[in-house]
Amino acid sequence: MNDKNAGVKNLIDAHSWLGVIISVALFIVFWAGSVVLFHHEIQAWAQVPHFAIDKDAPDIPIENIVAQKLEKYELNNEEHLTVVLADDHHPYHQIYIDLKPEEGYEGPEKYAQLLVNPKTGETLAQPGDFYLADFLLHLHYDLRLPGGMYLVGVVTLIFLVLMFTGVYIHARKLIGNFFLYRNESKRNKKLDMHNVIGVMSLPFGLMYAITGVIFNISLVFQIAFAVFQYEGDQNAMLEDAGYTIVTEKPSGKPLDMQPAYDYARSLGERTGAPVMMMRFYNYGDENAVMQTYAADESRFAQVVEHYYQVRDGSLIGQLDSENKNAVRSGLDTVVALHFGNFAGVDLRILYLLLGLAVAGMIVVGNLLWLDKRALQKNVSPRSISLVANLTLGGCGGVVLATAGGFLLERILPLGLAARGDWLAYSFGAMLALTVVGAFLVPNKRRFLCLTLWATAALCVATVIADWAMFGGKMGGLWQNGFYQVIGMQTALLISAATCVWIARVLSARSGKAEVAATEELSLTSS
Repeated sequence: MNDKNAGVKNLIDAHSWLGVIISVALFIVFWAGSVVLFHHEIQAWAQVPHFAIDKDAPDIPIENIVAQKLEKYELNNEEHLTVVLADDHHPYHQIYIDLKPEEGYEGPEKYAQLLVNPKTGETLAQPGDFYLADFLLHLHYDLRLPGGMYLVGVVTLIFLVLMFTGVYIHARKLIGNFFLYRNESKRNKKLDMHNVIGVMSLPFGLMYAITGVIFNISLVFQIAFAVFQYEGDQNAMLEDAGYTIVTEKPSGKPLDMQPAYDYARSLGERTGAPVMMMRFYNYGDENAVMQTYAADESRFAQVVEHYYQVRDGSLIGQLDSENKNAVRSGLDTVVALHFGNFAGVDLRILYLLLGLAVAGMIVVGNLLWLDKRALQKNVSPRSISLVANLTLGGCGGVVLATAGGFLLERILPLGLAARGDWLAYSFGAMLALTVVGAFLVPNKRRFLCLTLWATAALCVATVIADWAMFGGKMGGLWQNGFYQVIGMQTALLISAATCVWIARVLSARSGKAEVAATEELSLTSS
């Protein structure tokens, strides 16, 4: 074997082994990331049916609502008061109040989370009670594990390496064999499927690998820069990166905050980018500063961020199309590309399909590895079984647990204490049970079919629960423009139909294989 062929063989082995090592974690990252592209829609689906809202009714001024809440909750104005304003995607205000600690208290900071009706000022619930969308987002970037962000960073870095090695391995036949589909063996079918998906999703996969590495691994470089380049002065590093740091402490002198709210309203009218979020530092104090954040939808990945000194109406920080920072502009571009939030729903649907295709490519890659190792005599059957069970249980389990999460998000009582924790623990339990089941059930194809049928059942049960609990409101929600509820139900039914179709295909193939085996056995006996 010449050196070139030996090098390619070593590269193929490295590509296979690295892919197997990170496969389950990478599948979870892509699966959760694909679903969470519709984060706002999932939140609206979870919340809106519980709390009817009249879009035609006038909004109560946000300053009146904040004043009302501060009468009940004692703000620690050395920290923050944050208001996320209602919009078309999310019809309720979210208010986060850092609470003043009791004397002698040295535990973690306490804060109030309020989901507020903008028409009435009524506190409806805590945003954390509806945890599914945020849980999936966390699952995407940290796997809900300690140090998970660094782990995901390493996984995405390895995925980037896999993309490059895959291109190099197939470089000569990348175009010529693009439409190749060999039907003579299962292994060739899987290999061609793996290659086609890899080529079609190459730009998408590269974008996600690079942006994922920037998000996660960049944390390590930030620490290194702060320590060595800035001699430990993290605030100086952040200011150079385009972030405004508010360091002033409360003076103890009260200040009327009405000018801040007036400025936020005028800012939206002047820029055409309505303020989405207001964060207050030293609220109600002479040293109060308001941070406003808005997305300028007329420009790609452009945000409008102002830091407003309330006492004199001056700006102490500004980021917009006229006042740019190279680092912030670059990061905002990365965020827009990663989450696909720079266009409409159609782009996010395309992102969803590509993300699921990459997740499928990961599973097929594992199957190829298993097929190859099964033909090698020096490979332990135990190692093959371990990879097979982890692939089946981990990948199938996270899909099943996601479907179960949707059902729990709908049927768990709103008054249940730690409702979000119940959902998270149940998700983990369903995933763990599926992994254990993969090890215990000897017939893997049958187990996969059962997993798919169970996933489909959970999706259908969620839609049934929707109509059983809120059937009388569905027409009104649609007429009032809350299309997310019907949209999520449609997505769940499509998911259920897809699972049923795959399960039926697998069952049919399993039946043909059993018939062929029976005929072969009868011929041998005769």
